[in-house]
Amino acid sequence: MPEHQNYHEKLGTLVTDRFGKSIQNQIQTLYQNVSSQGIRSSNESFSSSTIEVFVFELYSIYTDAFQNYSTYEQEQLTDALDAIQLDTNDTSSSIQLLVSSISNVFLLANESVDRCKQLTNGQTIISLLNVLQKFFTSYIGELKRVVNNIRERNTKILGNEDWELFQQTIRILEICGELILAYEQFESSLAQQLLQMINEWPNKSNKHKQHQDPFDVAIESFINKTSSSDKHDFVSITNALENATYSLFPDIPKLLSKFSDECHQFSFDAVFLPIHSLLNGFSKLPIGQYLLMLPQHFEPFNLHDNRQLGIAFKKGKLPYLEDKELYNDLTSCWLDSIALATMRLCIEQTLKIQTLSSTGLKQLIMDLQYLYSVLEDFGLKDVAGFRDVIELLNTAEETFEELARHKPARMATAIRTMRRL
Repeated sequence: MPEHQNYHEKLGTLVTDRFGKSIQNQIQTLYQNVSSQGIRSSNESFSSSTIEVFVFELYSIYTDAFQNYSTYEQEQLTDALDAIQLDTNDTSSSIQLLVSSISNVFLLANESVDRCKQLTNGQTIISLLNVLQKFFTSYIGELKRVVNNIRERNTKILGNEDWELFQQTIRILEICGELILAYEQFESSLAQQLLQMINEWPNKSNKHKQHQDPFDVAIESFINKTSSSDKHDFVSITNALENATYSLFPDIPKLLSKFSDECHQFSFDAVFLPIHSLLNGFSKLPIGQYLLMLPQHFEPFNLHDNRQLGIAFKKGKLPYLEDKELYNDLTSCWLDSIALATMRLCIEQTLKIQTLSSTGLKQLIMDLQYLYSVLEDFGLKDVAGFRDVIELLNTAEETFEELARHKPARMATAIRTMRRL
């Protein structure tokens, strides 16, 4: 088939079931009549050979569709995905396009499953699974491209306080969660359909069934010969579905988790990069004030009915929370993530200071103590390193060495040099 030829045009050339059913009804009548008259030898020959030859000739035009099914379906889905607009030069419009694309994509996926069941009775479903995995992979890749474009368009804003951008990144996180939910629902539905198919197939190929229609036997023989490898793999997969961790599309959950990671990183940067800019200033007071404003901007995470954000969070991760026990309160998770990042960056920035005057040292201690109290108000427990820095900066010269023996060596050395001890 030429590549430019439409997939539906190709399928439109196939023999319709109406003609096949008409012939089948006539053969059934003839078969029943000769059977009732006790004519066996000629009838057995007729049913096992003549009918099979006839069926193979009648449905031979299906052979190409069976053997090249994945190619045709891949072309169909690729063209359909290319036709979905996902991006514009406006961030809000792009986000709306991403929202609407999810339902469109899974409509296409469900339509492809229906085509497989109608055309091949589901016999080419294994080929379709491979096609769908490529389809979902391409779609997730397009989503990542659009999100990266949105980030690049807002590069200059990221270092400044812009809560509108943060709200847009939250919407992107919701889209990520909605995508994960839609995918899991699709996979679960498809798994149920697979189990239903495997329960139906043996009934059609049961050779011990009395009065079995020879026409059906011939069709089953044709299908088995044109898609035998698919059917063998199909049985293996349906058996594996009993394992709760088995995935029909093994690559997709990993890609969705990675996409969620990137969406969380974008949202995190929208909040944290302004803090990074403030740390370059001498006073740490603006940082504390900025942190105290965060809870009100994290209100969307308090919504109990916002299932999408919760799903995106479970599948992805926030920076600095890799080794932390995650809990249901998303606001607390976000505050911990930002607070930990602020604390660690503040420690690193402080340890890079080469030297300080006595006045500068006093100001630094005051700023760090204020920031420390803010972090404690957030409920951050992992503040030992921050407290160590303050103690080493604040201790008297004669007690410094004794205290330093109980602190990290790199930290003690840097502060010793800074204080010119």
